[in-house]
Amino acid sequence: MIQKLYSLDKISSTVWQPPFLSILFWRRLFPIWFLFVFATGIPILSNAQNSITVKQVNLPKPFDHAEIKSMMLDKDGFLWFVTNQGIWRFDGTDVQPVDIRDPALPQNSVPEDIFRYRNFLFFNLLDLPTDTFRILCYNMDNKRLKQFKMPGRPLNFMNDNAGALSFITTDGSKWVFTKKSGLHRTDKYFTRKGWVKGSVTDQYVSDQDGNTYILSNKKVGLIKKGSILWGKITAADQRFTLARRGYCNSKYIFVEYTGGFEVYDKTTLQKVYENYGGNYTLSLPTKDNILPVLKVVKDLRVQCTYAEPGTNKTLVGTDKGLLEISPSFEMPDETDQRQLMVDFFKDKSIRSIYRAPNGKLYIGTYQGFFVFDGQSFKLISKYMGYTIEAINENTLLVGMEGGSGFFLVDTRTDEGHLNPNKDRTIGTTKIIKYGNGYLTGAYAYIYYLTALADGNYEVTTWLKDLDLGIVKDLKFIDGQLWVASTGGIFSVTKDGRPHKVYPVGRSLACYSILEDNDGMWIGTNGEGLVKINTGGKLIKAIHFSDGLAGEYVYSIFKLNKLVVAGTSGGISVFDRTSGMQPLVIPDLPASDGNLYQEFNHSAIFDDSSKHMLILGGTQGLTFLDKDYLKSVAGKVDDQVRLSYVKRGYNTSQPTATDIFVSGNNTIEISPENNFTGIKFSGPFNQKYVLFRIKELDTKWHQGKLSDEVSLFAIPPGKYTIQARFPSLTNPQYWLTEQLIVAPRFYQTWVFKISIVLLIIFIVYLAWRYNAEKIRQEQQMRTAIASDLHDEIGSTLTRISINSELLTMGDSTDKEALEIISNDSKKAISSISDIIWSVDARNDNKEDLVLRMKDHAHKMLEDIAEVHYSVKGLTSTVNIPQSLRQNIYLIFKEAINNIVRHNVSPEVWINLENGHDGFIMEIKNTIQHKKGTDYKGQGLKNMEMRAKRINANIKVTEAEGIFSVTLRMKEWK
Repeated sequence: MIQKLYSLDKISSTVWQPPFLSILFWRRLFPIWFLFVFATGIPILSNAQNSITVKQVNLPKPFDHAEIKSMMLDKDGFLWFVTNQGIWRFDGTDVQPVDIRDPALPQNSVPEDIFRYRNFLFFNLLDLPTDTFRILCYNMDNKRLKQFKMPGRPLNFMNDNAGALSFITTDGSKWVFTKKSGLHRTDKYFTRKGWVKGSVTDQYVSDQDGNTYILSNKKVGLIKKGSILWGKITAADQRFTLARRGYCNSKYIFVEYTGGFEVYDKTTLQKVYENYGGNYTLSLPTKDNILPVLKVVKDLRVQCTYAEPGTNKTLVGTDKGLLEISPSFEMPDETDQRQLMVDFFKDKSIRSIYRAPNGKLYIGTYQGFFVFDGQSFKLISKYMGYTIEAINENTLLVGMEGGSGFFLVDTRTDEGHLNPNKDRTIGTTKIIKYGNGYLTGAYAYIYYLTALADGNYEVTTWLKDLDLGIVKDLKFIDGQLWVASTGGIFSVTKDGRPHKVYPVGRSLACYSILEDNDGMWIGTNGEGLVKINTGGKLIKAIHFSDGLAGEYVYSIFKLNKLVVAGTSGGISVFDRTSGMQPLVIPDLPASDGNLYQEFNHSAIFDDSSKHMLILGGTQGLTFLDKDYLKSVAGKVDDQVRLSYVKRGYNTSQPTATDIFVSGNNTIEISPENNFTGIKFSGPFNQKYVLFRIKELDTKWHQGKLSDEVSLFAIPPGKYTIQARFPSLTNPQYWLTEQLIVAPRFYQTWVFKISIVLLIIFIVYLAWRYNAEKIRQEQQMRTAIASDLHDEIGSTLTRISINSELLTMGDSTDKEALEIISNDSKKAISSISDIIWSVDARNDNKEDLVLRMKDHAHKMLEDIAEVHYSVKGLTSTVNIPQSLRQNIYLIFKEAINNIVRHNVSPEVWINLENGHDGFIMEIKNTIQHKKGTDYKGQGLKNMEMRAKRINANIKVTEAEGIFSVTLRMKEWK
């Protein structure tokens, strides 16, 4: 018979997390009801668990109270679910729409079912006008969607023993899907012997042996080769209607009907248990049995369920959000008892905690020393119990502040008496076992307690040092006694003297010591949690900014891989395997106390019998589930998953989020992406992730698993993104993705080569243009030279001839005509020089030298002896026109000066071109004509022309020699 055992108005908060997902927080918000079912002689229904735990999955708003129509939890830990607003995916911290951008499946579609098989998403859609079903299969790799019309409603997608996706439709067809063969029908059960024509399959279940059981027409049928074997139906079975869900174990088949609950024997297919009229919400499979649940949460309607792989937990989609339920081993009275203790000690500051083997809990407070036997509280002593040490299973030694320092409690009678000590008043803060007695700490003293025959203890001084201050903790580590006190950390030498180790040169109150592999953790007064070695060297410090709840750390406890710290700001839990990364603890239910109160020194107890860690603070007791704390510690094989890639654009185009990236190994960033965001996911026990881009930085960067990593302005190229959890050092479990940043067109090699070729082409065009211009200028200069020579030269020549003829007449006219003739000759000579300088045909050293010799010969042949010297001009090819013209005119002016001012001089003309530069030197002996000297415009003209060609000119007169010397850089 089915009995409703009890109802529980408050259920403890804990955390549910699908595999590979970031942490979620659950709060117990609703009362629950649960059933214990037992059939005499047949353990069909679970009697091992008689309660369930219900947790609300705190999805981000607005999904926290959304109606969950269907859902599926995949192997990567992603929860795919459907609401009235569309299709969604939850990665543990973030909900994203499932938008495949296909008109056949808009994001706001509401499919009947959703299922992920490898990298394929399946959607079961009902067409209401035609009452027909179709399956949409979306390939997440190639982003393609296929549609399949179904002869009936698809039921219960599952992975079969061969690893393929299989399901049955209500018409009695079996379907199988693989990546290689696609979706195809593999069997038609409706053609087998025993099939009832016109019947409809409500549901089906499969067992571990591969047997398939059909639930139809209020009967159970076993699919056999060529036939269907049905169980018998009775008139009473007609009361049941639609079979909603089915389960099976090694012996039984459990079926939830709309009108009740039935159990069938797998061998005979006969009913062995039924309950009609119960509104069964769902059933929880246990290891060997089943736990039916009458009602999960009041006023909530269950829409769908999904068993979490590898656990005994079930996700429940309701019309007001998502729940997780599981069988619970905890008896309801334990929760009630914790609630009683939390309420009783709510306004009492807790100093000590101890649970005796008989189950009683002893609590020391400033209001007295109490015991709780599970039902009521008793005040044992008005004295404040600061620390408790069990002498044996029946006697407690309690250290107290003031008085004799100790009292003893009998746990059988819960009676206590003071330990005699008339000599001194002691404020005992710590008691530890040492030899046959006990060491106890107090202000400036460590005492030794020796057992007496009457059951009391003799108190003697073991160590005294005022520098200690108040002793807070005593700990033996490798045979060495360590003392934490208000004076700091001390080690006690072999001769019994304290030696201060930390901190050196100043005082710092230290409350607790915790041994660790390569040192010890110290809880300090205002400087957080520090780790030192035995020499006092600081190894690590953890502060508020590192996740510590408060800088005053009063108690420390090691729980496997975890360190639990009671601080001035609440409880902090750190994972030692991940470098002391802080773990987030969800808010506790009222029955487990307050996480955020100030916790007291020495008020911490490992309650192994209840799997609890109990801490005391200024606002009472707090209970932590040790099994839960262990479950949130980092695992060596936890893997980071890639949740999505978000891309932003320069245009008005909205940001695009790609959630179908978990199976890919490459992330591509196109040139138009001005922003790329990457989101990681992982198991609930992990809060932080380390990541890096190897080619850009070998250093690991830490971020929260719930945060998005933004990438900006990464140069084009191929990169490797690595991500891991802090506790994982084995690269086997790291996430490795290739990041390809595509270049813009102007960043490609094609563009760069094109630019180089374009520059070469432009240079070529410029050269062609310049060459053409030079050619045209040369043509123009040649034409000008020819015209001047032909026109002006011939005209001046005629003038000269006519003037000479006139000289044959009157003498007066003859003198005038002589002047005309000379002037005309000079004009002709000047014009000839100009024409020579402009003519590009003369831009060579041979023409220049010949011109200079010609001019010197004409001017000096009748009046002077001339000597020539030319060196180093043989390798000179062309001489610029301006240089050639100015050199020649300077030379001409120098020769003219010799003719103008001398009578029969001797002249030396030297032209030399070498490493020391070009030198032109013209010297002559001085034989002055009467009334002349070398002063005049000619020398100034030579200096002016020398400046034009960046040359230096020097004119000297010494020892009867007149010299003009021109120097400039070498001609090449």
